[in-house]
Amino acid sequence: MRRDGELSFQQQIRTAGSALAIQTAALPHLIRGLRGEGNGAEWTAPDSRLCRSALDEATQTLTPALLAHSLRCWEFGMALAQLDDLRPDPEALYIACVLHDVGVGEPADPAVGCFALLGARHARTFVLDRGATPELGECVHTAIARHLDPATPRDHGPEAALLHDAAHLDVTGLRAHQLDSRQLAVTVARHSRAGFAAEFTAAMRDEARIRPRSTAATLWYSGMRVAIALNPLDR
Repeated sequence: MRRDGELSFQQQIRTAGSALAIQTAALPHLIRGLRGEGNGAEWTAPDSRLCRSALDEATQTLTPALLAHSLRCWEFGMALAQLDDLRPDPEALYIACVLHDVGVGEPADPAVGCFALLGARHARTFVLDRGATPELGECVHTAIARHLDPATPRDHGPEAALLHDAAHLDVTGLRAHQLDSRQLAVTVARHSRAGFAAEFTAAMRDEARIRPRSTAATLWYSGMRVAIALNPLDR
């Protein structure tokens, strides 16, 4: 019997094929590296008690490298929203970004077989316990649960699409060529990438062992290590 978040064999094949196709199509941009110049806009986090509480939760739960990754995802997500003409709920997107990796490295769960789903459920409970609306809770849950999908989950709202693309940008460099180099440099200066690639590679290797039928495991066995190594943000 499959646990929530686990993939069937056919789903693993489809996920691996989709991931390889996307990475292959992006390869010329990844090899070419970063281009362009701009003003490097800085994105300020929403000033709400809930967002401050979510940042505190992330700070207490995540390693420094994963916390910096989560904050880069927020800034990249806002930059991509401007590029794609999307209008997310800033509070929902911020909370989803800072909490999207809280399930990484959790012990094996008898009911849930995917760290993204573990994190999504944790985040939904977190925000509901602090008085958020059910709609905001579901928005955060959906964004986190879908962020590992190979393709952008456009049908699940702007928050899910932007967290997905921001996370994939930060991990493997997808879409990095679409943002100006100054924007990328400002974000990386604010939230250092030091040690991130090595730590995330090790974390995904462990996820593949702990949850071998998860999307993360499928992406790992489909060549995630190589995709991380090709990230132009680290060159």
